[in-house]
Amino acid sequence: MTELELYRLPNGVRVALDPMPGLGTAALGVWQRVGARWEPAEHNGIAHLFEHMAFKGAGDRDARQFAEAMENVGGAMNAGTGYERTSYYARVVAEHAPFALDMIADILFAPHWAPDDLEKEKDVVAQERGEAFDAPDDRVFELHQAVLYPNQPLGRPILGEAETLKNVSVETLHAFADAHMTPDRVVISIAGAFDRAAFLETAARRFGHLKSRAAPERAAAFAAAGQVSETRKLEQTHLVFSWPAPEMGSDQASAARLMSEIFGGGMSSRLFQEVRETRGLVYAIDSFLDTYEDIGRLSVYAGCSAKNAATVAEIVRAQLAVMADHGPTEAELHRAKAVARAQMLMGLEAPSARAEARVGQVFLRDRLISFDEIRARLEAVTVEDVQAIARAALAGPACVAAIGPKAGHGALGAFQAQS
Repeated sequence: MTELELYRLPNGVRVALDPMPGLGTAALGVWQRVGARWEPAEHNGIAHLFEHMAFKGAGDRDARQFAEAMENVGGAMNAGTGYERTSYYARVVAEHAPFALDMIADILFAPHWAPDDLEKEKDVVAQERGEAFDAPDDRVFELHQAVLYPNQPLGRPILGEAETLKNVSVETLHAFADAHMTPDRVVISIAGAFDRAAFLETAARRFGHLKSRAAPERAAAFAAAGQVSETRKLEQTHLVFSWPAPEMGSDQASAARLMSEIFGGGMSSRLFQEVRETRGLVYAIDSFLDTYEDIGRLSVYAGCSAKNAATVAEIVRAQLAVMADHGPTEAELHRAKAVARAQMLMGLEAPSARAEARVGQVFLRDRLISFDEIRARLEAVTVEDVQAIARAALAGPACVAAIGPKAGHGALGAFQAQS
């Protein structure tokens, strides 16, 4: 098999098949359209806790036997939780791809969940929360998320809180899992070397029983203008700024991607050159897109001394205004496209990146998209398209978060004064 293929099981479960000739291994996984956005407020963190319980044993194997079974074939398995998707994925040599999919199915359909293991895992998650709290460059994003998306799931931490997880039981986990395990919310993806017939047979055997039914939907997200700060005795002030951007899958996504690259994506970007190279105000500064199904943000992170924080905020906002007023140069746009093309080509050489990229295409567009089509979209972006992204960003609600010495909190006022 050498052709990209989207296969549909009779019940509607979709299987993305992305062969990569010349490889001897495969990256594969099962992705569910469920995450923290579908959690009730009183059980914030349950999606992540569910993922943590994945490796407590499943099927006819206990936790140790499960780990040994995967390593006996030289494979590696992991899982991850986001706001909108949960993934269970593995990397194995080609002939063991069906076996790895079998093991993932055991996690989803035959987990070993004992109450005492659940309580232990709550303690592990508590330590994970503590680690994130201790890392200011992580904590500042959590603060930013909470004020940007107030009183809604997107504003709550993926890790949850001790209080919201306290009353989560094994029965609660099963109920949450069952509510979202429907064919339309499951995508199986594999990239690399594999036996098509054997992999599809396993997919049909393990996932073909799922029944179509209504599943809970998430509420539409809304962003708010705001600011938030936290005082800590640190050497640096950590800052996050953000403005509206197109949502995931938008027709403007390519222009937004190039806008972010030009604005602060690399060493030649406007922010890096102006804030770090020319003025020496920061050690780290970069921009990125943070996108969800129905909403998106253009964000900037910067780490600087407290005395420079207000100036950094002013420059970041001013640079976006310049982009909105004048747009990028043709040279900047050409360079950003070259970077985007190179990143795509590098991703095409990595089975794990390809498998995950195919999942996004299926969930968003219900089809697989060729590299040539993606490249054509990027090449079609004009200076005016990028300028329009910057203008739309400035016209919407801006948000800023700071963590560090109190002297650095002046960045909030400096940023909002210009917004």
